[in-house]
Amino acid sequence: MAFLSVVTAHYWWTIDWWQPLTIWGTRVGIEDFILGFFAGGLMTALYEVIFKKRLYKRKGNFHENRGLVLILLLVLLMSWLFWGIGLTSFVSSSISMLIVSILMIIKRKDLFFDALGSGVLVTIASLPSYYLAMFVNSEWIDATYPMLSGIRITGIPVEELIFWFIAGFLFGPFYEYWQGKRLRKISNSSSNFVH
Repeated sequence: MAFLSVVTAHYWWTIDWWQPLTIWGTRVGIEDFILGFFAGGLMTALYEVIFKKRLYKRKGNFHENRGLVLILLLVLLMSWLFWGIGLTSFVSSSISMLIVSILMIIKRKDLFFDALGSGVLVTIASLPSYYLAMFVNSEWIDATYPMLSGIRITGIPVEELIFWFIAGFLFGPFYEYWQGKRLRKISNSSSNFVH
């Protein structure tokens, strides 16, 4: 996810979504790698930790390449909507992640509430970083997000909140989908889960 964050920042987000300051004054930087590393870990682990659940292998025949198919679809759809049709990076990524999320949930209906919980938790977890940045520099939002709609909720661009919800919805349960695993409530007496 860390490497993916650098690539997407370079080819999508910094074109028309956000223009963050970097240590070296470049369009993308080590900050994008760090953001991707922490966001990826957060999205995949937050729901499991908060609700005290662990993964276990589901019975049945699962194909591990199905996760790759969804990632490929996500990239192709986002690229087509952004470069082919000319939608903004926010709109193209939101539509693409929603479509891929729907396909994932159609295939694994049991992941819906996990995805919903993950989306909410990731959005909530993103809030302190915005508030800290705004506390340090009250002009940070205007300088970093000059091309968005201007709609803000408690000072945060609505596009950011929507993005984190959809990203958490998709990527929170994505590993479960990819590996054919499922979350199960942890009981004090059981410790024989497959990870």
